[in-house]
Amino acid sequence: MTRPTALVTGGAVRLGAAISRRLAAGGFRVLVHARGHADAATALATELGGDALTADLGAPGGADALADAALARLDGAPLAVLVNNAASFLRGPSEALPLDDFEAQLRLNLTAPFRLCQRLAPALRAGPRPGAIVNLLDVSALRPYGGAAAYSATKAGLQALTVGLAAEWGPQIRVNGVAPGAALFPADEDADARARHLSRTPHGRESGAESIAEGVWFLVDGPTAVTGTVLTVDGGRSARW
Repeated sequence: MTRPTALVTGGAVRLGAAISRRLAAGGFRVLVHARGHADAATALATELGGDALTADLGAPGGADALADAALARLDGAPLAVLVNNAASFLRGPSEALPLDDFEAQLRLNLTAPFRLCQRLAPALRAGPRPGAIVNLLDVSALRPYGGAAAYSATKAGLQALTVGLAAEWGPQIRVNGVAPGAALFPADEDADARARHLSRTPHGRESGAESIAEGVWFLVDGPTAVTGTVLTVDGGRSARW
């Protein structure tokens, strides 16, 4: 039997790689998207028996280029899953944040997912089961924290888009979100900042990429009545702000 197809943006490294691997383990052919990690995308796609796609989602026309490439690989077949994972996270005092940096985050974190949803909706409706869109959010969309207000705003917008599209596109397409907390710290996160984050997390440690991937898998393969939902996978961080 032909494997159903899933597209994972930013699917070559970190959380995206874990999501790609989990979907492949569940029987999906994965289209692994990357921008700056093209070699990693190719290696992972080869490992998983999928395909690698490259596109700059933050550039004008980048989302359309990726949609065109994905549709070409589908060759008229339905698309089962779209995971909007690619994102930019820029920190710093909001008063000093360059407008270009704000707009870059907006394009990658919100505009590109919206455009991909638009372009790929017909393919997601074409399968025997409801298509599934899973958007990667952040607990900061629920409660923004200092030094990342612009990033939090883009994720809050993506949360609103998630719920709105679920209301508009059901029952043919289910749209849900996963909101990680301290899943994987950035490589440049200092030890004191890590300790402060984890001191507020009942789980006491990073959730890990696999926990986020399992959350995505639940929303893909779980009850078909689940739509318009944001699944918080944050080790309890949002319970202890």
